[in-house]
Amino acid sequence: MGPAVPPPAETRPRVELRACAYPELHIDGQPAPLKLKRGLALLVYLSERSHKAARGQLAELLWPDAEPDIGRTRLRRLCHEVNELLGLDLLAGDADALWLAGGALQPGSDLASLRADALQLLTDAAQAPAPAALARLCAPEAAGLLEGFELPSDSFMAWRDSRRAEHQRLLQRALAAAAARCQEHGEPARAAEAAAALIRLDPLADAGHAALLAARAQLGDAAGVEAAYFACADLLRAELGIRPSAQIEAAYARAQRQLAATPGARLAPAETAAPVFFADGEDGTLAYLRLGEPQARCGTLFVLFGLWSHVEIAWEHAGIRALLQRLAQRFQVVVMDRRGIGLSERLAVPQASSAGVRDLDAVRRALGVERAWLFANSVGGAIAIEYASAHPERVQGLMLYGAHARGAWADDYPWALRPEQMAAWLVQLQSAWGLATSLERFAPSLAGDEAARHWWARMLRQATSRNSLPAILRAFAGIDVRARLGTLQVPTLVLQREADRIVRAGVARYLAAHIPQAELCLLPGEDHLLWAGDTGAVLDALEGFVERHADGAAEHDGVSPKAH
Repeated sequence: MGPAVPPPAETRPRVELRACAYPELHIDGQPAPLKLKRGLALLVYLSERSHKAARGQLAELLWPDAEPDIGRTRLRRLCHEVNELLGLDLLAGDADALWLAGGALQPGSDLASLRADALQLLTDAAQAPAPAALARLCAPEAAGLLEGFELPSDSFMAWRDSRRAEHQRLLQRALAAAAARCQEHGEPARAAEAAAALIRLDPLADAGHAALLAARAQLGDAAGVEAAYFACADLLRAELGIRPSAQIEAAYARAQRQLAATPGARLAPAETAAPVFFADGEDGTLAYLRLGEPQARCGTLFVLFGLWSHVEIAWEHAGIRALLQRLAQRFQVVVMDRRGIGLSERLAVPQASSAGVRDLDAVRRALGVERAWLFANSVGGAIAIEYASAHPERVQGLMLYGAHARGAWADDYPWALRPEQMAAWLVQLQSAWGLATSLERFAPSLAGDEAARHWWARMLRQATSRNSLPAILRAFAGIDVRARLGTLQVPTLVLQREADRIVRAGVARYLAAHIPQAELCLLPGEDHLLWAGDTGAVLDALEGFVERHADGAAEHDGVSPKAH
């Protein structure tokens, strides 16, 4: 096998070797028919070298248990098979060495492109990273050199691990520089993206967490700052049994000072009275919180929480206050307790989702709002779906977070609880009444937080009573809005944390598949409660959705779209 003669430039195929995940070879944009694991390993190894590789060394790398002569024979046969399968003289060599053919066949490697982006960012200290380069560096697969690829060779696997570690160290330096550079240039959203990628790459290092706190503060995102700090603290406690370092505590303190100096981002003091109002419903009064201005630039947003709620207790939770205040910068925000729950009427009132629809409309009428956005979590999602189906003219858009379409298991809806599971949950709730029951499932990230457990137990006690639990769970089991999904005519966003322990990700995919033109956004995390985990990512998705659809909603109202 002698040196390859390059074909004319106009006939040269474009060869790309993708090795960030399981390796693939693409020729002119199409996957090449190369399934030979050792062939792929050979191409990746040679692409990572800047010089020729000795045949004996390669044979020992790929067939460590074979005799030298047998290994070299197998290597020669492998080179022939790879070139034959590809229809290209991609592998070239002489009696002693192998290399990738030059000239016409210069494989473009995704790893090489990533490293070029990283080095450009590290050497050009004056500029913020280009959007496309930052997106490549932040992609989840960027750090996974040969992810999922195994070969029965300790030597090859040791080489892979060494190269991966070297590659990840470069990415860490680049992402840290990107986060700092984006902040310097007044681009906190991009800084937060780089910081989140840095945390994924090295969750236990301080740099990513400190950068995320700084970026969230620059965004004026009080809820995001709280979520980032407590996510870091929970991780360090669970993994290492330690508290956040002095660097993280200092970054958190700086973020809080910046938020305190930012109009609209300040956390409400705990002693501030909850802005609670009451509306007349068909079965008694309905309690609701109202924040923001009636003429807010993005209109009115109803936030519908799940199985239990208590608007006054909710206001006492710093994380909930922060997320509501962030939303109130764009919307008039309304949070309500449906009948039978919290501060709303409790005396022998029906709990069906249709009753929740009537409650929602009663509060809407009391506020004098013609149309509103609906942001609904868990059981609130079923109410929002039914309302949007029955009254599409009153709904600007629908955002479903961790929402249900049906409360009980069915053959064609396997994600809900079976009757025996529902009965066991009722026994658990009643036998442990007064305690922080089920918090480890609703918010695993907060299960070890004593303050969070105290608040959750108090909210449950105030939201309902022990003897009301059977009626609440019966009503929950009776929810079924699947027939409504196909009738929805409003813009819809389906949000879900992928490892949610209460509502599994299959539900989100089901909703998105059955609601016309729905957008699906699956986020990392396992918390079901909106205010636990990375709240900022949820609100980012919600606000982006509203920005994309606000103009259309305004045109539907017959008014000029507002510039956002």
